Amino acid sequence: MSTELLAPAGDIEAGYAAFAYGADAVYLGLPAFSARAEATNFTPESLVSFVLYAHSIGKRALVAVNTIFFENETESLLQTLQIIAESEADGVIVQDIGTARFVKKYFPSIPLHASTQMAVHNRAGVEALRDLGFKRVVLARELTLEEIKDICAVPGIEKEVFIHGALCYSYSGLCLFSAVYTGRSANRGKCVYPCRESFNIEGQNKHPFSMKDLAQSENILDLAKAGVTALKIEGRKKNPLYVAAVTDYYRSILDGEKNKKVLEQKYNTIRSIFSRPTTSLYLKNKNNRRVVDTDIVGHRGLPLGTIDSAGSKNNTRFIRFKTAHRIARYDGIQIDLPNEERPFGFSAERLRIAGKDFFEAPAGSVVELTLPPKSPFIPDGAAVYLSSATAVKTAFSYTKPKESDFQPTEDISIFIKLSETGIEAIAETIKVDVQEKLSSAKNPDIVERSIRDAFGKAGGTGLNPIKIEIDNPKNLFAPMSILNELRRRLYEQVSTDLKEQKQEKNKAFIASVLNENKLIPVKTEIPISYLIKTDQPDIFDAFTKEDWDQISEALIEITPDTDPSKINCPDESKLRWVLPSVVRSWEMPAFRKKISPLIADGWKKFSIGNVWGLSVLKNKDLDFSFDWQMYVANSSSALAALEMGASSFTVSPEVPDAKEIYQVFPDKAVAIIFEDLPLFISETCPYAVLNEKCQNCGGNRQESMNSRYGTFVSVMKNCRHFLLNERPHIKTKEALSLGARKLRLDFTYRRTKTETALQQFRKLAIIG
Repeated sequence: MSTELLAPAGDIEAGYAAFAYGADAVYLGLPAFSARAEATNFTPESLVSFVLYAHSIGKRALVAVNTIFFENETESLLQTLQIIAESEADGVIVQDIGTARFVKKYFPSIPLHASTQMAVHNRAGVEALRDLGFKRVVLARELTLEEIKDICAVPGIEKEVFIHGALCYSYSGLCLFSAVYTGRSANRGKCVYPCRESFNIEGQNKHPFSMKDLAQSENILDLAKAGVTALKIEGRKKNPLYVAAVTDYYRSILDGEKNKKVLEQKYNTIRSIFSRPTTSLYLKNKNNRRVVDTDIVGHRGLPLGTIDSAGSKNNTRFIRFKTAHRIARYDGIQIDLPNEERPFGFSAERLRIAGKDFFEAPAGSVVELTLPPKSPFIPDGAAVYLSSATAVKTAFSYTKPKESDFQPTEDISIFIKLSETGIEAIAETIKVDVQEKLSSAKNPDIVERSIRDAFGKAGGTGLNPIKIEIDNPKNLFAPMSILNELRRRLYEQVSTDLKEQKQEKNKAFIASVLNENKLIPVKTEIPISYLIKTDQPDIFDAFTKEDWDQISEALIEITPDTDPSKINCPDESKLRWVLPSVVRSWEMPAFRKKISPLIADGWKKFSIGNVWGLSVLKNKDLDFSFDWQMYVANSSSALAALEMGASSFTVSPEVPDAKEIYQVFPDKAVAIIFEDLPLFISETCPYAVLNEKCQNCGGNRQESMNSRYGTFVSVMKNCRHFLLNERPHIKTKEALSLGARKLRLDFTYRRTKTETALQQFRKLAIIG
């Protein structure tokens, strides 16, 4: 099977452009439950039409339902999944395990794809998803080629990787920054991209988290050779022009284009449409430091050169430079300015060469561009970019199909009866007639042909007359005007009736699913219990027996330094070992060496924060719980967790009202009441990228930094970066008001003193 080129479509026009320029498949979203909620997205009608069109030309369409959903959105989610199932789309891309549960149980015809929002980053995670019934996994962007090769050796599940487009600083699905500080969650498709903001770090105002764009053009053949099923272009918020250009470029490479000038021209075209500086991220070098654009954010464009001089003549300011590429009047120009985080942009309204006006200038020309009034000061040597080219805007034409030509049809049989008093037409349960005195036909064959011609015209009705039966024993004549009117009325009523039947059937199905999944709150009073999670078990040195009497469970995150014998706990039955949410391939052997002895020594309780834990703990007689990174945000995901074997689960911190979950699962649902929320979890060290080299901190560091959102704590742990809020989130009263009975305090990431942990526990336990 050849490697699939998968292109984005924020709307149907982008989808047509993608197919026209070489995409094998397109991924798209509907208005709800899409990680690109602010793209135009598809309507249910355009989805059906697009899928039919894709299949007619031998291509595929995938639908993203890749956000977490809340309890009050369950009915809307089911309706969305029903639309996708009826469209016969080729797959649904999901993040929420509750969504996956609904798909598997009620819409099994839709192949399940795991979104990159699930942060699947190792072989064990892929094996777990395969065992859960997923057909494809979209791998985390941070992986190396060697890791991808290893993962591609896992049988029974397809692998998809991103090759081009915007990058998140954090592992996708593990970013809480936008949700916490703006209420607009990345896991709900509404990220405001706080990673692109300026932060004061090491005394400098920089953009330490503003990633360059991914561009794997030099590596896609290696990825294909590694066994990757699909190569994915990011960009559902981009326009059709961008989609066409990027798809065309990568299609050329996959098809074996060897002419470097051709490929360079195609790549330059992309840069003139939208382009940040690019990176191959960690594919060939896991220690790559050149992955962040620390100084300037946003679209730059195609580099044209640098300013030779700037001047003024007749009160008109201009810039002069030698252009590396063809430019024309009305092209968009951008210039990097010192101490500015965004380039200065304007339209090239006047273009001069050697003092004469020209409409366009070829590459190598020394050009003068007139600046608009009130332009900022532009120094010599400033970089100039082509940010939009008039010629490019018309370079990617394509023929668009008519949506009306690709609509689902319903087969119907029609019965026509003619009598002296009129004509009667029947289809399905609908009967229409025309009372009209009919005379004998001179040629009965012509009458029959006229009837079949009239009722064979079903265009635009969604009906397909597969059988037309005519009863005309007296060979009567029927005027075409009457036949057309009869057909129009019949088809209109049949269409309406079938649509209403379908709606009622769908409503009944959704109602039955909701009823089947209706959960009853537990009325038995359950006492409040406290759990503590930490990656620093020495905090327990200050806890007394009385403190431990109030703690039902202590969760200890496994680290390279984990030593059970050194944990000060009077009751070892209360200990639960936590598998971290991120463990890369080079870390896995060490973690397995930690986990295996624990199991061998009789430890039974574990917690997982990523699906890879399901594989590592598979077929072992263990008690495991789900941590918040598994995103239990609704009752379906809670049931999914329990059906996967979890004994309990921690509710996602993003859920604004988990009352129903706490009431239905009071002995299973854990609420975090004290936590350093990791706003980012990233493989990218901000200190290394600022200095373009490792700072030799030993892999561990803790510093403060700030932005317009406030002050934050930047923590490096074993060369992995965690950005924390300035102060821990405390939500004891909120959790109790919602009915939570299992309350958890987290002392993770930030260095915590034993006295501080003890004081916080005692204080919050008293409030509870």
